[in-house]
Amino acid sequence: MKNREEDTGAAFIFRQGVDSAMEQEASARRLTLALAGRAKNVAPSLAAQIDLNHTSTLLDLGGGTGIYSIACLQKYPHLKAIVFDHPQVLKVAEEMGQAYGVADRLFFQPGDMFVDPLPECETILLSNVLHDWDIPECEKLVARCADRIPKGGQVIIHDVFLDDDLGGPFALAMYSAALFTLTEGRAYSAAEYRSWLQAVGLSPQPVKPTLVHCGLMAAVK
Repeated sequence: MKNREEDTGAAFIFRQGVDSAMEQEASARRLTLALAGRAKNVAPSLAAQIDLNHTSTLLDLGGGTGIYSIACLQKYPHLKAIVFDHPQVLKVAEEMGQAYGVADRLFFQPGDMFVDPLPECETILLSNVLHDWDIPECEKLVARCADRIPKGGQVIIHDVFLDDDLGGPFALAMYSAALFTLTEGRAYSAAEYRSWLQAVGLSPQPVKPTLVHCGLMAAVK
């Protein structure tokens, strides 16, 4: 689709070999916290819609502040969660875990989600992650997630969903256009997500709305 890294590096993504603001502690903190404002409002809605009754470990891939994991930990006392992200970002997530009183069940793993081994888990959450990437990277990441979970496990995509014809809704189309300037991706449709999930042997469920134009699509192995 495109490659939008500027001379100063890519702001909202991390890729080995590409300068990223997420590699510098000050800029990583600023950008991570900037994205947390909306997430704090949406996370309880996600936790209310997600079924983790049969999950002992949730992997929050590209989890940023970990605010979505934290909401799930607050709802499910049996649960532990692992936030997988860049080391500088995880410093913020660790502070969040302490602030919300779930530090004993919130764990952190630094790494490159496209290359490094993923920890064992039953459920993987991709919350506002895939829209940062072009289609080949999205397909690769979904395949890695499907390979990691056991039979009966699930991959959950939490994001905005364009109409299947990609023509709207208008607000999401405008958001998708903005993503061109910030990331390597765009907003995708439910049909696109379903095709990637089905291609790796997962069974996607209907989208459940959360807040702020977002929704979640769970896919079971």
